[in-house]
Formats: sequence, structure tokens, C-alpha cells
Amino acid sequence: MNRDAIVYSVCSFLLGLILGSLLIGPRLTKPGAPAIAAEGGGAPPSGGAPPSGGAPPSNPMPVVRQQLATLKETVDRDPRNFAALVQLGNMYMDAAKYPQAIDYYERALAVRDDGNVRTDLGICYKQNGQLAKALAAFQKASADSPDQWQPLFNAAVVLGEMHRFAEARAIVAKLNAMRPNDPEVQRLEAALRGQP
Repeated sequence: MNRDAIVYSVCSFLLGLILGSLLIGPRLTKPGAPAIAAEGGGAPPSGGAPPSGGAPPSNPMPVVRQQLATLKETVDRDPRNFAALVQLGNMYMDAAKYPQAIDYYERALAVRDDGNVRTDLGICYKQNGQLAKALAAFQKASADSPDQWQPLFNAAVVLGEMHRFAEARAIVAKLNAMRPNDPEVQRLEAALRGQP
């Protein structure tokens, strides 16, 4: 595995952990909370109440399976439920089941365009070996939200993996202007420096 692939994989993994902890983590620690209360259209998960004392269950898999089942039932009833589609995509992405995550993210984006979802879709494409689709997703997310640095960063990493180093370095120059002295950008710049 080359250095660019390692850098991107580490960044993707960390991003997945951060997104997972922000988006899914609170629901896993509160299994009785409504799974998609923010967008409506879903019932709270049945069962899965914490044991007495309010401590989370020692094995979270039954709770995760129940949440997946509840979200899938919600999508069966309302195939355009954006929140449920995104949550399913997030759960599958966090579990490294990229084909399933891609399916749910694509369905969510057919309902509503969202730069964060498109960025996650790009990460899943990249992890699934679909570099051209990943690059297109990052470029669209960046064009739609030019003030966001993450899609640009990811695009530069993918361009590096595609051996399009001059294009990757041009993006890194933009990233340096957006995020001066950012250690992640500096590491990416150093990884690209020795490339033709």
C-alpha cells in the first residue's frame, strides 16, 4: 500500500469514527430514543430498553440490529425519508459495508442534495475502489460548498491515488490558503511533494 493510500485510509477511518460518534453514537447509548425523531416519519425502536440502572447493554449488537430493522421499516413505508436513508448509510459506512452505504446515500441524495452526505458517498466510493466516482462526488460537494475544506482534501487524496499529482498539488495549494498550518494538509502536501 502506498503512502497516499495509507494517509487517505487513516483520514477516512478517523472521519468515519467522528461522524459515527456524532451521528449514531448518541442513539446507541440511548436505545429508547426515537431513531429518526428529527425528521419525523418513524416510530421509536421497540424493545432495546436499557437494563435497570440505565446502563447501556454490554452487547450493543441487538440494539444496532433493532435500529437497522426500524430504519429499514421506516424506509419501506416512506422510501423518501431522507433522515432514515442517511442514518442507514452512516451505519453501513461505519461498519465498512460500503456497497450498502452507497445504495442508501445515493437514495438519500435523490431526495435532497446535501454536501455532507455527498462527501460520505465519495468516501464510500473510494473505499469501494470506485475512484472516478469518488472524485466526482468530492468535486460536486466542493463546488456546492466552496467554503468546506473536507471535500477538497478528499479530492486531493483521490487524485494522488489516481497518480494525477499536479492536480492534487493544485488543490493542496487551495487547502493551504483555507487552512494555513493545518497538520493534515501539511502531511498531504509532504506525501505529494516527492511525486512526479
